[in-house]
Amino acid sequence: MCAVALKRSSKSRSVAAIRGAKPAPYPGFIAPCDPTLRERAPDGSDWLHEIKIDGYRAQLHIHDGRVRVYSRSGYDWTEQFSQIARAAEGLWARELIVDGEATVLGKTGLPDFQALPRELAKKHSDRLTYQVFDLLYLDGRDLRGLPLIERKHALEEVLAGAPPKIAPAEFIDRQDGESVFRHACELGVEGIVSKRRDAPYRSGRQETWIKLKCTKSDTFPIVAFVEKLDARPPRMRALRGRKKISSASPRDSSAFEIKSPFVDLLQMIDFVDNRYPSVTSVRRSRLANAPPDVRM
Repeated sequence: MCAVALKRSSKSRSVAAIRGAKPAPYPGFIAPCDPTLRERAPDGSDWLHEIKIDGYRAQLHIHDGRVRVYSRSGYDWTEQFSQIARAAEGLWARELIVDGEATVLGKTGLPDFQALPRELAKKHSDRLTYQVFDLLYLDGRDLRGLPLIERKHALEEVLAGAPPKIAPAEFIDRQDGESVFRHACELGVEGIVSKRRDAPYRSGRQETWIKLKCTKSDTFPIVAFVEKLDARPPRMRALRGRKKISSASPRDSSAFEIKSPFVDLLQMIDFVDNRYPSVTSVRRSRLANAPPDVRM
């Protein structure tokens, strides 16, 4: 298992003063807490709001004098996130588990997801940052049962003086969630995540974390081009989601009919895979090195 050796400083701080933090053995990888998608931001003083970061979900661990970084699915991606792992060597905690998002800031100051794989491949990138939004375990104590706001305050202390590459994610303590969401969208970010300030950290999909996206996602028509059969010379025919593929013979097993207003994406991929294997082999080779399920 790939890891980065640490040189721990003699600096030590006690976490016993964190009320409610229970002594517990190191738990290993913790399945992440996932937000529930909603159409409207919650209002009221019970909620905190964070900018939704467009990046790779990552969980950073310090244990037995070593740093490991895991993807959201629990894969050991310390080597891929080596820049973040090296930066974590400067943290004072002896044992630590934090949850956050690896992201790259573009020229506009907003996250640039397309640039993230490229920056991760470099030995050093000033644009790559690890935005930490939760503290789960610290020096022999499990903090998941504490209210979120207390974990946030403890996290700020843990990251005080940390290298610039690792920083606590900003949060907004404001009652008007819709106003926060509207202003976030005006800034051009992906959206916001609203979290109950008194909520413990629980793995899996939770209603105490609410996700709102500025760019609405839906099913859209897929437009592609396929070779028109028996054409001399070969011609390309437009394939649109509201039409039947009439270029193939009715007896041709590769023909399929669009039964809904929109093309089923998987159906389209299967069709192209079967008809044009030389093209899709290139696509598969590019996807082979893609990270596993790492986005929130």
